[in-house]
Amino acid sequence: MDAFGNRLELEVYQNPESFLEESSEAESQLVDVAQDAFSKEGVPTDEDAKAHLRVPLLVTAKDESGEYVAFSALSRKGETVYEEGLAVRDDEEHDLQGNCVGSALLSRGVMEMADGDEILGYRTQNPNMYACADNCFDLEPSPDEEIGMLEDIQELAEEIDPEKEMDGAVMREAYADIYDGGMYDGVPENQEFQEFMYGEDGLDMNFEDGDALVVAGEISETDAAHSLAKATRASELEFYENREQIA
Repeated sequence: MDAFGNRLELEVYQNPESFLEESSEAESQLVDVAQDAFSKEGVPTDEDAKAHLRVPLLVTAKDESGEYVAFSALSRKGETVYEEGLAVRDDEEHDLQGNCVGSALLSRGVMEMADGDEILGYRTQNPNMYACADNCFDLEPSPDEEIGMLEDIQELAEEIDPEKEMDGAVMREAYADIYDGGMYDGVPENQEFQEFMYGEDGLDMNFEDGDALVVAGEISETDAAHSLAKATRASELEFYENREQIA
């Protein structure tokens, strides 16, 4: 982060349509962030990335030069707070990976969107996304534990795509008809959770078939505030909002 400092400024946008329309440069940078975060060329498309930015709640992060380098986009699926997309620029210049940027943005978004006790959910093929959310909240499924929230997970899956078959918490062929089976060239490496998601002794997901994991867990504003504080303490970066440091 030497060239860009060690400070990130968070911004929170309710219904960010006007912000994106008024700042085409910001939108362009956020689309670049989305495309940089995935390993497959042309994924997501500009159109798809722009659509995922137009959500009820958008949390962004920009570096000291004013460039947008990460975002978290949240909506609702039924009664569930739903993480539509979490992206952090992945390049050597910024060196953001492993610095709790995703955890901070996810937590800040849940703080804003949760109203008391809620359920948070998301769908992913990426063990690193699972690890990021696991750092923040107690979510299911989790390794070596029975799924206590299977009904909630499957209700969420029905909201996401009622045409897809659920096998426990795994949505089979979730991305089979999207981006030629998924948003990555291969399974993103993660020492802790890759085997849990894709191993035969784990959930036995099939990446080539486009399988995805549907995750859910109980959360609250208080949980999210504690998670944000934990993320900022663990990071080598400093996080600010409205020019005040998040402690």
